[in-house]
Amino acid sequence: MTSKLSLELATREEVLVWTETVLFAFTNVVAVFGNLLTFYAVYRNHRLRTVTNMFVIALAISDILMCTCCMPFTVVALFHGQWIFGKSYCLFQGFAALTLAMVSIVTMGVIAVNRFFCVVKPEKYLFVFKKQRALIYIVIVWCLAFAGSVLPFSFEGKNSFKFQPGKAMCSYTFERNMAYTFTIACLYIAAPLKIIVVCYIKVFRSVSRLNRVFCPGVNPSQLRANVEEAKVTKTLVVVLFGFACCWLPIFVMDILDAVRGELAIPRQVYLTNGFLIYLSSTINPVIYGIMNRQFRREYKALLCKITCFRRQNSNNNGSHNAENDA
Repeated sequence: MTSKLSLELATREEVLVWTETVLFAFTNVVAVFGNLLTFYAVYRNHRLRTVTNMFVIALAISDILMCTCCMPFTVVALFHGQWIFGKSYCLFQGFAALTLAMVSIVTMGVIAVNRFFCVVKPEKYLFVFKKQRALIYIVIVWCLAFAGSVLPFSFEGKNSFKFQPGKAMCSYTFERNMAYTFTIACLYIAAPLKIIVVCYIKVFRSVSRLNRVFCPGVNPSQLRANVEEAKVTKTLVVVLFGFACCWLPIFVMDILDAVRGELAIPRQVYLTNGFLIYLSSTINPVIYGIMNRQFRREYKALLCKITCFRRQNSNNNGSHNAENDA
């Protein structure tokens, strides 16, 4: 099946080559720019420099690394119809993609725990989620991800990651080692998802209960704090939902391939799989802009600056050309 997928990739019509290449390249550019906007928003707005947003920035870092370390290779592979970077870069892309995927889902789990303590156990929140400890949690997440993605090298060496023409990227072939596949599925997918579901259920139950308790005589600052935390939580739930929409089809497809022991899905479906991997690194800034007023304000401020700067340069160039003509 791999040879068939390779042939289909290499013999596409020119229109399809350009369509796929431009689509992935455009997604790459939007992902990089969008995640840089997230950095800019937190840098400019001191109110956004919260412990929760430290994990949001950690997510943005993993997304930018996915955009710069993985996506460009796929764009070039789609353009050429084959992998042209050699085995070492293939190992690098596959390892990076697996590591960053694990970082993302485990970070989502930590964010869910953060929301749980912030809303359900506020008396313990400042102790459990000090900024210094948040940095330690982020480092632990990355160490866990590295530990999971480096394992294939111990039992398969340089054959750990191979180019998959259907996805137009290098990745681990999960059907080759079911024990490893089962371990990854349990520790890096099932466990974080269970934590996420349990935490958010308790968070929304707590928010609902607090809203029923509030009355006209309640402290207004306490009410505002509750409303603000509820808004932050809703934004992060939408981020989680977007992540799930991108990654659940990928997980299901990889598990099906692992169980069957072969790649038996059409190339277009595999390519959609690869596109969803990169799309997951693109959507978060869009969600922040839609759901969070402070992020949206900072995004608009930067975009306005860029527009004004371009107009000023255009006007200056026009004046300079007019002077030369005169």
